Amino acid sequence: MTQELTKAAVEDAFREMGEILARSGKMAEIAVYGGAAIMLQFDVTFRTADVDAHVQSGDHGALMDAAKKVAERRGWLRSWLSEAVTVYLGAAGGTTLYGSYPSETRVGLRVYVATPDYLLAMKLRALRVGRRDEDDAVMLARASNIVSLDAMLAVLQKYFPKEPPDAKRIAIVGQFANTLNAPAAPKPG
Repeated sequence: MTQELTKAAVEDAFREMGEILARSGKMAEIAVYGGAAIMLQFDVTFRTADVDAHVQSGDHGALMDAAKKVAERRGWLRSWLSEAVTVYLGAAGGTTLYGSYPSETRVGLRVYVATPDYLLAMKLRALRVGRRDEDDAVMLARASNIVSLDAMLAVLQKYFPKEPPDAKRIAIVGQFANTLNAPAAPKPG
C-alpha cells in the first residue's frame, strides 16, 4: 500500500497528535526533514509518502503511540511518521519552529522544520544529478541564496563537519553549481 500525504493532511495529523498528547498531559517536540519539510515550507505540488522526523524531546513512547492512533484512524501506514532520517542528520541546529499543536495556547506537540540551508546540505550530501533531488536542491539553493560552489561546500561543512566532501562529492556539487548558475536557454519564439 502506498500513500500520498498532502500538506493539509500532515498539519491535521499534527493537530490530532497534539490533542492526544495534551489530553494525556504529555508534550513532545519533533523536527521534520526531507520532502515533508519542503512541502510544509514551500508552495510545491508534490505529496509525500511519510514524514521524516527526529524526536527532539518529550515522551517518545507517548508520541509514537499518538502517531499510531492517527495512522489507524486515517487508514495510513504506521510508518507515516518515520524516524529513519536520524541516521542521516548532521550537526545540531538548522531547524526553526513551524507550529504548536493542537494550538499555541494548549501544546502537546511542537513541530520544528529543517531550514532550507540545512535541507540543501542534506541534498548536496546525497545528490544524484538528474533526479528529483536535483530539482529540490535548485529550489533550496535559491531559497537559501547559496548558489556558488564555495557557499555550497561551506554549508556542507557547517552541518556535516565530521564528513568533509571527497573529490567525487566536490565534483558532483561543482557540476550542480555550474548547472544552477548557467544562463537560461532562450525560449523559442
